[in-house]
Amino acid sequence: MDHEFWKEIHDRGGIPAVRSALAELPEDLPPREAEAAAEMALKVIEEDIARLHARADAAEARARDLAEQTREVHRRLTENATRDSDEA
Repeated sequence: MDHEFWKEIHDRGGIPAVRSALAELPEDLPPREAEAAAEMALKVIEEDIARLHARADAAEARARDLAEQTREVHRRLTENATRDSDEA
């Protein structure tokens, strides 16, 4: 059960699939093998969490950019409305 084994399980069903596969490990699996399997599974889960955090960080940065753009558009509209009312 190497990293690729756990990665394939994860690719098929995400973290719940990895957790289920861990729960289904044979009870008579030698402790060293069970520990190695758990470590590989944990590494795959940690990679997924890191990927999710990176996506969340990117989305947050995009939201800040959009908020700034919205403020700028609002400022310009207010400026134009004020100028138009002064000219009328």
